[in-house]
Amino acid sequence: MAHIEVMNPVAQSAQFRAEPAKRLDDLSGKTVALYWNMKPGGDVALARVGELLQERYPGLKVRSYIGSVGYAVRYAGNDVLDQMARECDAAVGTSAD
Repeated sequence: MAHIEVMNPVAQSAQFRAEPAKRLDDLSGKTVALYWNMKPGGDVALARVGELLQERYPGLKVRSYIGSVGYAVRYAGNDVLDQMARECDAAVGTSAD
């Protein structure tokens, strides 16, 4: 008699949990990173977000960042993530999808 063993071709999911960053009470006087991954329209959206944040929070500064990994679409490598963490208090990113 023939025997067939059925296998599940789906790999186990990796388990990763990270605690979200604590919210800042106020953005006044802070520096916000504006991260763009080079997808069309994301730069326009980020520019507007930066303008609106600066209108709302006195002394707020914005710094623009672009991903360092990839070509047409740029992902944030550890170098860019570390730089944003050193230079900024908060970050906004777009994917423009």
